[in-house]
Amino acid sequence: MCNQNEWIVREAFLAYNRGDIARMMEFVDPDLEWTYLDPGLADPEPQTCHGRAELEKALLRQAERGLRAELEQVLAVGEKVMLVMRTPGVDQFRQWQGGDLTYDVATVRDGMIVELRACRDRGEAQSLAGIG
Repeated sequence: MCNQNEWIVREAFLAYNRGDIARMMEFVDPDLEWTYLDPGLADPEPQTCHGRAELEKALLRQAERGLRAELEQVLAVGEKVMLVMRTPGVDQFRQWQGGDLTYDVATVRDGMIVELRACRDRGEAQSLAGIG
């Protein structure tokens, strides 16, 4: 059985997976802090965006490229939720190769995703999420 924060992140992802970005955004705080890794760089420094509109644009751009993430694993510890996703074909758009896997950590507070951080690998995601 999952905790409430895990449920929120799973529901947001399921909406995204159905192509219902509007429903997904209902789970995202308007002041979201979203950190991503630039796929055009071999060793990217994290870039930070604010607001759900930036996340929505990025997700739509990904869909235009024909990329759709598949949720492989969700692990929650308190307000931190680690996501492991496989996005077939994403490596063709990245300078670094990861077997089409991506790792994100979401922070959930008061029922909303307030922060989303892209991680370089599983170890970084586990450390950020507090998973030993």
